[in-house]
Amino acid sequence: MSPSSSRHPRGYVLLAVMLLLAALVLLVAIAQQRAGDEGATASFERSDAQARALAEEGLERTRAYLGGLLERDVDLDRALDPGLDTDCSMLPSVGGGTLDDHLPPFADGKRVVASSSGKAYLRVPANDDADGAYFVRIDDNDDDAQAPPTLAPATGNNPSGNCLEGPALGVLRDNPVRDRDGMVWVTVIGVHPGTSLEGNAAHSTLRVLVGPGDPAGIVAGGTVRMLGSAHTCGPFGDVVATGSIEGGCLCGAACSVGPLWNSCGSGDACIAESGGAQCTARSGRMSAGDTCVSGVPVPPPPRVSAWDVTNAPQDCVGAPCQPFFYLRWDDKSAQARLYGWNYATCHSPRSAPRICSPSECATCWVMFDATPKKAPMEIHLSDADPGLQGRTPSLTFSSDKTPLVWRADGAGGFTSGGAGCDAQDTALYPDTLGLGRRDVPNVTFEYLLAGMSGRLPRGVWFVEGNLRFRGDTPDCTALSAVPGYGASLIATGSILHEAGALSFPPASPKGFVLLAGRDLALRGSSSRIHTCGASAVVMVHEQAELNGDSHVEGQLVAENASTCSSAVYGDAVQMNGSSTVSVPRLPPLPVGPPVRVRLFSESAY
Repeated sequence: MSPSSSRHPRGYVLLAVMLLLAALVLLVAIAQQRAGDEGATASFERSDAQARALAEEGLERTRAYLGGLLERDVDLDRALDPGLDTDCSMLPSVGGGTLDDHLPPFADGKRVVASSSGKAYLRVPANDDADGAYFVRIDDNDDDAQAPPTLAPATGNNPSGNCLEGPALGVLRDNPVRDRDGMVWVTVIGVHPGTSLEGNAAHSTLRVLVGPGDPAGIVAGGTVRMLGSAHTCGPFGDVVATGSIEGGCLCGAACSVGPLWNSCGSGDACIAESGGAQCTARSGRMSAGDTCVSGVPVPPPPRVSAWDVTNAPQDCVGAPCQPFFYLRWDDKSAQARLYGWNYATCHSPRSAPRICSPSECATCWVMFDATPKKAPMEIHLSDADPGLQGRTPSLTFSSDKTPLVWRADGAGGFTSGGAGCDAQDTALYPDTLGLGRRDVPNVTFEYLLAGMSGRLPRGVWFVEGNLRFRGDTPDCTALSAVPGYGASLIATGSILHEAGALSFPPASPKGFVLLAGRDLALRGSSSRIHTCGASAVVMVHEQAELNGDSHVEGQLVAENASTCSSAVYGDAVQMNGSSTVSVPRLPPLPVGPPVRVRLFSESAY
């Protein structure tokens, strides 16, 4: 064989080896690339999960913050303008915005501005020096365009800095730093790795509308028993009870039994939800489907306490102010005593953990000479007295020349109830002489401004003891001619309404017209409570009873929290005859927690 013929096979072998080596190198490169891609994918998935976890953490923390605000305030103005110091004179733009607007006051956060939107966020780094952060801001929903009767009386409660709300805005129709309906948008962006909104880090964005739960006309912590022709009316006449719902008619023309004031419209459809074994209420409409459902999860009713600080008015920085009265019986002097809150000295009545009485906060109250010398059981006062609306209130009309408003029955001492009477509430209040919040003075104050002769002086009234009504007040037509009129009454004891029609647009930002620290009973002939078309509520700590042709216009909340009083025994809400709860406006108190997720969206990149 010639030398040339032996070289060709060796060349082919060398070429094959080189190709094999190249293939191996390529396979190794592909494997490395795939491993790198899988590692990057896994790393991104981990970062994406971390970013989502951070966003969820920020959302839950912000919801807890908003819930804390609603324990003291009636809306979320302070979530949008924490210092209530923004200048709104340039609306619809907020030219006088402050650096804390729209940001929760978390101590571990820092204000940053997103370059893409120009909006401010609070940046909060991950806990324990871990990588990542979340960014959060709070924005108002479009609530200024809603009709005022739907949201009153919380509307316009913080007008400082010309920050008007609702129809008062005119054509502007939007104020981004004031809330009217307890709902706000919360935007939280989780970022991992790093602590910047810029760059290629994983981002998880949660945008959530949070606010109160769905409303109901009757909310009860126990059983609602509607006997005879008892019924509910109105577009919000739904019934929610943790116990059973027995009998009754829910809205609709077929429920219209009794006098004209207890008639229902034909177009309203209501439902009932019972946490108990029974739900037997029927619908007042011809076709209603599943009107009454039993055995469903039902949240407890809102807490009802006479001493709750959210019952008090807001601060007043300039007259005319919302009067805040404190009425009590002085056993030692056998005399009725009336006080007014001094806004100039103590500013907001909501600044204490609970409503502070004249015994504990003497400098915060002005004692009025409202008792004539020869009538120590009587309180004489006039709503027309301009001194009552001053920051430091005063009487400019003599008690000898003003109408009789209240008369005490002179009963001394107090009642604590049995062993199960608010057993968990052991705080000594309002003084240190053994009288606790679960102890109610025996005295009863009777309202005596009957008929159209006069009106209860406007404001929020706090009464140590019981209240009794046995006559009419001026009706809603007469009261509508009095600008800014409203009245809300709190009794640490029971409220008994035995005859006549009471008309009270609510003065309290919380929306209640009557709040009973014990029981509520409507008895006698034509006992009615009218709230003049406002969003309003009647609140009861224990049990409520509506008899005969009685009528309540507004939401009814019966906490059924205890059995201290003997005024009403039995179920949480007891109705008979043609008694009616009519709810024409959106109820002010929601069912369930105050900060629920209403709408939810998310995105990631």
